[in-house]
Amino acid sequence: MTQFHYEIAEDVPGLFGTRINEHLTQEGLLLLSGGHTIMELLGPLKESLSSRNGEPLAIGQVDERLVPADDERSNWLHIANGLEGLDYVTLPMIQCHTPTEKQLLADCDSPDAATRDARTALAKGYAKRYEFLLSEYQPWSVVHLGLGSDGHTASLFPDSEALGNCHTLVTANRDPSNTNPIERITLTFPALNRFAFRIIVATGPEKAAIVERTINGDGLPIHSLDRTNTLLLLDPAAASGLTT
Repeated sequence: MTQFHYEIAEDVPGLFGTRINEHLTQEGLLLLSGGHTIMELLGPLKESLSSRNGEPLAIGQVDERLVPADDERSNWLHIANGLEGLDYVTLPMIQCHTPTEKQLLADCDSPDAATRDARTALAKGYAKRYEFLLSEYQPWSVVHLGLGSDGHTASLFPDSEALGNCHTLVTANRDPSNTNPIERITLTFPALNRFAFRIIVATGPEKAAIVERTINGDGLPIHSLDRTNTLLLLDPAAASGLTT
């Protein structure tokens, strides 16, 4: 089986912006993942995209927690703040329309059974809306992904229901281990594999073991990605378990 292609860089954020800009076609769609790593990537990405001289661009999300838009756990809050001032079409996964939706988004920490069921239904509704929204944008140029210590990417966790979803492009999902307790909305692997270019970023020594398993092993969620036109972008610490 073809290995993931990887690139090791001292300046991962700078190279991230460069690689994305290289692969974005005019009027292309760019989707970004959340997590802590994106915070270091947004500044160089904004600078790189600012050089595109006003070419139309749509930027959206790979995955999102089911939380209010102003909640610090919201991926879109940090993405939008980091790209503030950049001219692009914004495609957030969650667009809240009613007081009931707002209340369900807020009830995310200790919901009772009825609230959990209602939140699941809400997440499914957002997933369907987002799939319709993405269908209006072509081409699907670049998607940015992270890599969890359990091998998950996007919000496609080990043993989760979404791993087997081959019928929709966006879905609601949960982490069965409850390591990530809040419900998620996420692109599925059929959607991720539609993109012309995929860039996965992993940094820090805590990612070294999972990076090595990603490159040399199998059976992880991330191994469902099409490895053609997929780049794993690493800093030296994350690549320390590899023999180069």
